[in-house]
Amino acid sequence: MQLKELLDKAQTLRRFKAGQVIFEAGGEPQGLYKVHEGLIKLDSTSASGAAHTLRLIGPEGLVGYRALFAGENYYATAIAVEESVLSFVSKNEILALFRDHPEAAMQFLEFLSRDLRLAESKWTGQMDKDAAARIADALLFLQQNFPQQNWTRKEIAQWAGTTPETVIRTLATFEKEGIIDQSSGRTIQIKNRELLLSKSAEE
Repeated sequence: MQLKELLDKAQTLRRFKAGQVIFEAGGEPQGLYKVHEGLIKLDSTSASGAAHTLRLIGPEGLVGYRALFAGENYYATAIAVEESVLSFVSKNEILALFRDHPEAAMQFLEFLSRDLRLAESKWTGQMDKDAAARIADALLFLQQNFPQQNWTRKEIAQWAGTTPETVIRTLATFEKEGIIDQSSGRTIQIKNRELLLSKSAEE
């Protein structure tokens, strides 16, 4: 039996409104969440007080597992980007599941390994890039993975590791160069994907 099937059998469904906090940084994990509908972001605050989006989790994704299995308090705050439905499985249920179904534990290790690779890829991809390249990266990633979502300039900044002011200036430059169109307000339309890709490759 697949891990996610086992999680579904043990689930307690919870509904969250857009902007609602699922758990806060510093809190003690009580279990594991699985996303059924909607979109969740994990935000962390730096020592300077700047917020950074570490991950975005859509349907079938798992939330809160790192702190749970590390025996640590949450490092980041989980927030619903849009109205979302999540299932919750308590820590005791998870441990019993792994005890009774060892194959589920192996599947979870595979999931963790893939998730770590994606996190490392995002981190190394941003190390040598300036803010404009990171913003171009963010636009490409967000459109490809979450095309239905209209992202605020603040949310783009948190994903790109910069400030909303820098995002606003950079988007204005991209618009002048014919790369994007933001005449519809919050919606950003990519008009020249190839040129945007070249911007994301700059260092």
